[in-house]
Amino acid sequence: MNTKILYILPSYNKFGGTPKKTLDLIKYSTNTCYLYVWTNTYAAEFKQEFVDAGACIYEGVYGRNIFKHIFNLLKIIKRHKIDIIQSQFFFGELLSNILKILKPQLKLVIAFVGAISPTGYKKRLLKLFYHRVDAFVYISNYVRSEKVKAFPSLDKARGEVIYNGTNKPYITLNNIESNQDKVTILCVSGLSKIKNVQILIDCMDILLKKGYDQVQFLVAGDGPERASFEIQIQQKKLSNNFILLGYQKNIGNLYKKTNIFVHPCYVEGFGIAVVEAMLEEKPIIVANAGAMPELVNQNKTGLLVDPFVAKEWADAIIKFINNPDYAKTIATNAKQYAETYFTVKQFVDNYNKLYKALLN
Repeated sequence: MNTKILYILPSYNKFGGTPKKTLDLIKYSTNTCYLYVWTNTYAAEFKQEFVDAGACIYEGVYGRNIFKHIFNLLKIIKRHKIDIIQSQFFFGELLSNILKILKPQLKLVIAFVGAISPTGYKKRLLKLFYHRVDAFVYISNYVRSEKVKAFPSLDKARGEVIYNGTNKPYITLNNIESNQDKVTILCVSGLSKIKNVQILIDCMDILLKKGYDQVQFLVAGDGPERASFEIQIQQKKLSNNFILLGYQKNIGNLYKKTNIFVHPCYVEGFGIAVVEAMLEEKPIIVANAGAMPELVNQNKTGLLVDPFVAKEWADAIIKFINNPDYAKTIATNAKQYAETYFTVKQFVDNYNKLYKALLN
């Protein structure tokens, strides 16, 4: 049976995990996939990848004009005889639920891509809508527990935990040499408060005071806290040891010259960057919060530390620096674990099973 699925996304922004995994669903799916994007952000950078993956793409650049979006989506559904709609984020959930009201024969899948839920009128609206959803997907048990706290009715609704899957990041350079005089620590993260990059600045300050001036943090990502971080880096004289790179397309190149990977977010719903680091066989240090304990086994595939105690981050880094054999063992275990549990094939297969079950 040829299942026709319409994915609704806010943008093509592959710097975010949701467009990236939607691209994988489209690329490796045996279904016929359609994509509706309600903004054309990052179209120049990434749209062609979705085209090459086989998606039939529609763009609805109508801002928040719900009526125009719905009118356009209804035409797509009718023209292509869509079977399943999948969406995420508040505006996508709103659009898809209205479509479900108008076309009750459609199967509706809502994928929760993070643990934080809307409040106020948004939450009240979603409470009214959620009973129409055919299946909910959670990217971790942590996300499921947080969503059920916010919306208790979800506990009895059809829901499945499907871990994200990913491949090793693409490398564009043939020969990448790491600086032997530096211990390079990579963090791939947005620069917002919940991402908790602040703790790494405090950690670097501690490491310098302990004499570990060979350590250099590289942070790939951007966000509203960047200006504040730049000021702190200057004030603490960390400019040679803490570098904000902004968004980076070639993350694979950065992984290759990285000695240690860190991820300090304390409300992370999954963390694709963490899995990428595991696949790249890097020793990793993550916050002992959110979904991280589901991805990382303490002292086996990585180190879990208190997200808000800079000294614990510094001590974990020092442990890896001073014990290279231990760090290598942790990294090897992490790679094997990721290759077993977080593959794209498993991710796509689990979604296909869900789609098939819904239509049957």
